[in-house]
Amino acid sequence: MALTSDTVYLEKRTPANPEFPGSVAAGVRVYRGSLLVRCKDGTFVLPQTKTPASPAVAVVGIADRGVDNTGASGLATAVGGSPASWPHKGCYAIPFDTAPDWSSYGKPVYAVDDNTVSLTQTPSGGTARLQVGTFAGIDEAGNAFTLIS
Repeated sequence: MALTSDTVYLEKRTPANPEFPGSVAAGVRVYRGSLLVRCKDGTFVLPQTKTPASPAVAVVGIADRGVDNTGASGLATAVGGSPASWPHKGCYAIPFDTAPDWSSYGKPVYAVDDNTVSLTQTPSGGTARLQVGTFAGIDEAGNAFTLIS
């Protein structure tokens, strides 16, 4: 289910990977913890957001803060006049649509929306999803982790 408020995921620390800030596209609201998709023009949208003017390129990380660029109140500082976010990479317990088991270790993980991932790239009758990362494992509490690198 798509986010309706900020969230924080359990995280496993990983070595540093390059992270680049950017502006949230006009008309988009991002919550802290949302999966961020970088568009061709460099702006961020959500996996479930369609932007024909600037196609989605890749899921690049987890939003570090909430940003409302829908014309309502801004929730973050501006970069170049637009509300900004900084996507974080790492190993996160993002909810899966179907719980994986260890046989899926290392397999690609795909974005369903900004708060759900899947081991299925193309749902029946749907369009291909963007890859988020790879399935990293399950901790002792049963949380499934996705490595975003």
